[in-house]
Amino acid sequence: MTITTRSIAHHESEWIYSTFLTKQLNLSSLNDYIHQIPHVPLIVELYIFLCGYAFNPTMVPLWLGLVNVLTRTGLSDNAVAKFSGTTINEQWGKLLLTIDSNKRGLLNMAFYLATVLVTLLFTELGKASFATTRPKIPTTGYATIMNADDDDNNNPIKWKRRFGSLVASLKSKHSFPSGDTSQAMNLCLFFLRYVPTTSTSSATMIHLGSHAIPVRDVALFSLFLPGVVFARVFYLCHWIEDCIGGASLSLLIHWLIIPILRENIVDLARSLNLI
Repeated sequence: MTITTRSIAHHESEWIYSTFLTKQLNLSSLNDYIHQIPHVPLIVELYIFLCGYAFNPTMVPLWLGLVNVLTRTGLSDNAVAKFSGTTINEQWGKLLLTIDSNKRGLLNMAFYLATVLVTLLFTELGKASFATTRPKIPTTGYATIMNADDDDNNNPIKWKRRFGSLVASLKSKHSFPSGDTSQAMNLCLFFLRYVPTTSTSSATMIHLGSHAIPVRDVALFSLFLPGVVFARVFYLCHWIEDCIGGASLSLLIHWLIIPILRENIVDLARSLNLI
């Protein structure tokens, strides 16, 4: 007996889940494998839970506060400004240095909130357009019993998601693209490009030739973003294709829309005499 998370005929009839990418990477089998992981140790699931719950709407104030604090404390007015390895990061950092610390924190917080709302808008438009189905939650809920073999009733395996109901709370109806993954990518890109630091400490920066990239940003892209992707699939909220779509959408937004949004934020701040 296995945990069934999809109607195979219906799921594979949705073209987004039967593309060349899905077939070449065998994502259907990988989806099934992750969905059917019986359980993981509590300490491991706590990490997965934190990644999976990170972009629940109730967490938005936490990220806004973090952007505010890191923007205010990460820039030293007396230091020689050395920013991480992007031109945008350096330009934005130099602009922030022209503003006093409290105002720069509020400006960046407003900017981040705007990127969250824009990403949410395009994610929901995508969900409404594709109208794909989410994985099927077992009828017995997030904690149930399955057997490794139908004939082996003496060797039960407990399939369990300790925080499943909490992670799946406040989710929308449709699956593609993943809103949490698009917001995770948005956060990673925003920190990389728009939350600069003048720190030169080897404890907080990784130096690659003439470039210096904060350890914070490396951790976000290497540990946090993959953790969000895995968590959304592990808790039966999404398919891997949804997460690929969400990350790609966020990259596209940061390439095409966020630069325009940034200029509008700057113009608004100037009109309000913030800069």
